[in-house]
Amino acid sequence: MKYSLFIFAILTLMSCGSIKPDAPEITVQETYDIPEAKASYIKIPIKINLKPYFDETDKSIDRTFMGDESQCSGVSIKYLFNRDPIKFKGVGKKLQFDVDGKYSLWLNYCAACTDVFASEPYCLTSRIYASCGVGEPMRKIHVGYETRIRVAYNYKLKAYTKLREIKALSPCKITVFNYDATSQLEKEVKAVLVDMEKDIDKEINTIDLRPDMETTWNLMGEPSDLEGYGFLELNPQAIAMDDIVYKGDTAYFNAVLMANPKILSQKSGKKVKKLPNLTEYKEREGFDITMDVFTRYDSLSSILTRNIAGKELDVKGKKVIFDSIQIYGASNKQLHIKMNFSGSKTGEFYLTGTPVFAPDSQYISFPDLQFDVKSKSALLKSAKWFFDKKVTEMLRKETEIDLSPYLVTLKEELNKNLSMELSEGVNMTGKVNEISIQLIQPRADELHIQIHSLGKLGIKLD
Repeated sequence: MKYSLFIFAILTLMSCGSIKPDAPEITVQETYDIPEAKASYIKIPIKINLKPYFDETDKSIDRTFMGDESQCSGVSIKYLFNRDPIKFKGVGKKLQFDVDGKYSLWLNYCAACTDVFASEPYCLTSRIYASCGVGEPMRKIHVGYETRIRVAYNYKLKAYTKLREIKALSPCKITVFNYDATSQLEKEVKAVLVDMEKDIDKEINTIDLRPDMETTWNLMGEPSDLEGYGFLELNPQAIAMDDIVYKGDTAYFNAVLMANPKILSQKSGKKVKKLPNLTEYKEREGFDITMDVFTRYDSLSSILTRNIAGKELDVKGKKVIFDSIQIYGASNKQLHIKMNFSGSKTGEFYLTGTPVFAPDSQYISFPDLQFDVKSKSALLKSAKWFFDKKVTEMLRKETEIDLSPYLVTLKEELNKNLSMELSEGVNMTGKVNEISIQLIQPRADELHIQIHSLGKLGIKLD
């Protein structure tokens, strides 16, 4: 019996030493409107290998051309022109098409004609016949075109092609009637090749970049796992492109993506907006992103615990050891913080404070941190000495957080996700140069952080 009373007495004493006030009530009267982040612009230098498109264009244009110009008196000409594959070469904002070819000429000459006693003119003398590249190697000729190509609002290429030059590399001189057929050939073939301008434009105009851009757009709309930091969703909204610049068979141009990026604690499940038509291009440098981050309080609780766990304090001869700390919830722009402690007394109490963020130093602090009303009541009954200002001063100091190291880690994680193969033949490279927090605002069950970052991004389509 005495033994039982002894155990009861010990348990009673232990329960008296443990402090466990009721948790504060979370009264959500949230009138906080998320400040609209300014539009984020991402300048994306894009490289596209145009050779497959040009090869298709080459296949679609005739390889053989024939023509003639017949007259009774003087020189009549008939020609055959076979072209080689078109060679495409980009120089600056112009694209040059060079075509080597071979030709054969058939000529005949009549000194004089008459239509006397006939319904049609006829030659008064015997015609003299001659040829070039017939029964011998065909003669060589070179043709050059120049075109300007832009991307239309619907992602189709729009070409404006002009004949740049035509030059017979193997002249055709007929000694039997002292005639240089080269200039006549160039004149005749030129008429056909000018018509070929339309064929080239027609074929280039069928090239549609939308499928490639659609793939890139959809991939950029997919959430990226930031491994511990949540999921990055770019939420692309609009896109614009500047003029194409060429080097060899590669096209270079800049796309500017307007986006509304967010980092969420879990995927939103939101569908990617359908690729819109192009908008007007305005020059931008790299990317300038203002990003909304919505994160649950777990990570902030972990940071606060690392800062304060194990810290000891002597208060009027009483020892306090601070253990774990947890964000219990938020209401009316204030955070409720649960603190576990041991030492002369054990238990837990709740604190309430308004987070204040200093953009210049990237620090978050709780200058008005104080005991919650219910915790005050419990402490007054069994641990009045807790109200020493040393306790609140230490707690305010230890709950200050320098966010710079965490931004460095986030920057590294973002850089990992900006350099990757999006899909086969689509590679993205990027780098965040600057990153900083602009705003921190508590919400009922998550923290809203607005982050600003500057950097560069590039996409290559093979």
